[in-house]
Amino acid sequence: MTQRGTYTVVVDCDGNGEYERAVEYMKLAIQQAWLAGTVTTAFNVGSVIVVDEVVQATGYSREIRGNTHAAECAIKKLDDIQMAKGAVLYNTMEPCSFRLSGNKSCTERIIEAGIAKVFIGVKEPDTFSNCQGVQILLDHGIDVVCLKMLEEDCLEPNAELLLS
Repeated sequence: MTQRGTYTVVVDCDGNGEYERAVEYMKLAIQQAWLAGTVTTAFNVGSVIVVDEVVQATGYSREIRGNTHAAECAIKKLDDIQMAKGAVLYNTMEPCSFRLSGNKSCTERIIEAGIAKVFIGVKEPDTFSNCQGVQILLDHGIDVVCLKMLEEDCLEPNAELLLS
């Protein structure tokens, strides 16, 4: 049986080098989220995959044809899927756990790819679904860290959706 992952909420880096680097990668993910054109039916999310402190791929919502999500795009853009084994994913929002389109969820893709750790900026608001992405990742032994101090920045590309 897989050991359960841990969930950590970080409100301040407090000189922690790992979290300071994570903030920089998450800022790149936020830049990616802004590249997604606003639609009324989905969030704008950005994603970055890092291996040994080197960015291997980035992605944003709807970047690749076919109703794609940010983490899905980043995983698809890796030169070799094997690169994802043990990688760290930075996602501005909790990875989806269910797709109304019938496409594979981002949590499934993360688990299958062998990503070891996921940083998020915010849990997914209940606007479109009751997302269980964090729980599913934890149940599969993947550690999740929420960079709470970046929550507003991660939500900002979705301001129009969250005001209604």
